[in-house]
Amino acid sequence: MKIHTNPHSPFIKNTMGKDTEEKHTNKKNASAKAKKRIQLIIKLLVILFTIFLNILSWNSSTFSDWYIENILPVWVNTYSRFTSIFPVSVGEKLIILGIMLLVAGILIFLAGLLKHENLKLLRRRYWNMISWIFVFVLLIQTLNCFILYHASTFASKYIDTEKKQEYGFEELYNLREHVVAKINYLSTQFERDNNGEIIFNGDLYSECIKSMQQLGKKYDVLSGYYPQPKKIYFSNIMSQQYLSGIFFPFTLEANYNTDMYITNMPYTICHELAHLKGYIYEDEANFIAFMACIESDNLFFQYSGYLNVLNYISNDFKINTSEEEWNSRTLITEEAASDNIFLTPGAWDKVNKTSPFQTETVETVSNKLLDGNLKLNGIKDGIKSYNRVVQLLIYYYS
Repeated sequence: MKIHTNPHSPFIKNTMGKDTEEKHTNKKNASAKAKKRIQLIIKLLVILFTIFLNILSWNSSTFSDWYIENILPVWVNTYSRFTSIFPVSVGEKLIILGIMLLVAGILIFLAGLLKHENLKLLRRRYWNMISWIFVFVLLIQTLNCFILYHASTFASKYIDTEKKQEYGFEELYNLREHVVAKINYLSTQFERDNNGEIIFNGDLYSECIKSMQQLGKKYDVLSGYYPQPKKIYFSNIMSQQYLSGIFFPFTLEANYNTDMYITNMPYTICHELAHLKGYIYEDEANFIAFMACIESDNLFFQYSGYLNVLNYISNDFKINTSEEEWNSRTLITEEAASDNIFLTPGAWDKVNKTSPFQTETVETVSNKLLDGNLKLNGIKDGIKSYNRVVQLLIYYYS
């Protein structure tokens, strides 16, 4: 028996509608799975490329040198120029955004326990977004930071290897005496307010960039474009960590602590700008900042340069000399000693009153994290590497 049904009957229309809807759903599911596969492949490729770059840089200083000379300037002249457009620290805002995303993730996780379908979808989308952020932050950190740790040092490029020798009492004594003499003289050259604090009326940013570019005429790798330094809004957190500046690799910005006393600012900003030229080691950034400051025509910059290396030199001098030799040193004047501070007493009071945490606790945690990060990147002596600037200073004057 053969039955012919009218194609316009309600039965046929319902069947066709279900078939069409089912096909559409299958097509949508297939498209979603394909999209997930593509995203997963892209993420894996980026991770593999990042791992490859890290392996290559760890095993080849030649590659790292080539990267700093040829590729890093591209990022500085494009990406860093872009972030420099914004008057605020983009890196600081991204950290705040990251904290907000973390809080949002906790809330989404807790809400997901309700097992509502829409919440499950929101949770999947959240973790997909987080995975993308993680992958590209890791890549950017590698490109703008991790590779730099494995390049040739500033000393190996620009300082005569014959001058690389051990130093002792005489070298340390002469270096410290020279720096102290400069500090004592320069401390008398500035206008001060009623509290004895120095008044600086110049354009800090322009002078820093000018000083770095002037140094670039002597050391070609330091020439070229420098972005505008950025203030950190939550400087009180930096103060509790005893941090004067910070370089954000994922935004290529040089940032500084606005709470610190003004004598620290020129040196700190030049230090952070040195990182943008590929010198990621703290002792080398200290040395470059020192040269940029003392070779400046601005007396205040010279003062900042000498003051900010004095404690490194004095610490090294005390460790490597006898008590009698230590007592033979020339002291800085009371006026200079009042300038050789991180924060003024008033600034410290403000920081401690507004923070929910003890400064000692924050400093301890910060030092451990910083020390661990440096060691993770191949610097065996970790935070102690800052003091290696003394040897570079001795080379500079020898």
